[in-house]
Amino acid sequence: MKKDKQEWHWHPALPLENNPLFKWPLSFNNIGKWYLTMWAPLSETVFCLIIALISFYLIYSPSSNFQNIDLNWIVQIHFINLIIILLVAGGLHIFFYKLKIQKKDFKYDLREFANNKIFIFNSQLLDNMFWTLFSGVTFWTFYLSIFLWSYSNGLAPLITFYANPFWFCLLFFLIILWESFHFYFMHRLLHIPIFYKLFHHIHHRNINPGPWSGISMHPVEHLFYFSSVLIHFVIPSNPLHIIFHLIIMTVGAVIGHCGFDRILINKKNKIYLGHFHHQLHHRYFECNYGTIESPCDVWFNSFHDGTTEASTKMRKNYFREKGSV
Repeated sequence: MKKDKQEWHWHPALPLENNPLFKWPLSFNNIGKWYLTMWAPLSETVFCLIIALISFYLIYSPSSNFQNIDLNWIVQIHFINLIIILLVAGGLHIFFYKLKIQKKDFKYDLREFANNKIFIFNSQLLDNMFWTLFSGVTFWTFYLSIFLWSYSNGLAPLITFYANPFWFCLLFFLIILWESFHFYFMHRLLHIPIFYKLFHHIHHRNINPGPWSGISMHPVEHLFYFSSVLIHFVIPSNPLHIIFHLIIMTVGAVIGHCGFDRILINKKNKIYLGHFHHQLHHRYFECNYGTIESPCDVWFNSFHDGTTEASTKMRKNYFREKGSV
């Protein structure tokens, strides 16, 4: 790990690597390390799974009945989702940006949040909170409610752990992989100029994102973004998988946008947080549309590995396309 004062205050070891599952020849040692890190006890993935399990048991109380569309249970789910996002995004913001407990240690970009007229209320923070709480959580609740109603009425293929424990567990790994593929192609679509101008520009106002930037999007983008879960109408799943899938897309996005690579405990132990791969996208726009779980950016020549050489090449390509060189 090292500092590059010309580009970043701090960044992880470069060049960035993609999931070794898609590198040839296969290295089972590297693949094993990759997934052991992903599912380590203090990892983002396990944190999301814990939240999903808690949410599952809160939503599926003994009296739960989702067969009929009922405003009461929809409001209950919406309230649970609001509490989750307030605790995670709000907690990270207070820790890193309000109280500044970690100061600037492991912060990617030293700049403060922007406050100008491109944001609602002339504030990046309030703008992000508005789109997250009033649109993001609403669409999160919308998709989850559709699936709970569908499972209760036999409209979606349902499995249980006892019926097929292998597939039940494997699906947690596959969800992350599928979400990465879906995100890439959905994201490329949103970068088509007309869609960018109409919808995606709201998320990209955040050149230097923070926790509340994670799901700060236009409602139409939320509709497309969360559509990743529609795959569960095709593959046999369980309500726990749906909840986990949506937690990865919400809580995972909040953590990934937090702007800090890790959180320090007792100045020694660390929990990895930020996604530098995606931080590069917020600065350079036309790169890293997906995540490092899938090889889409490598396959379609949009991968930025974080090095100065990659940034220089990207700038040259940009100006060449604009006819400036």
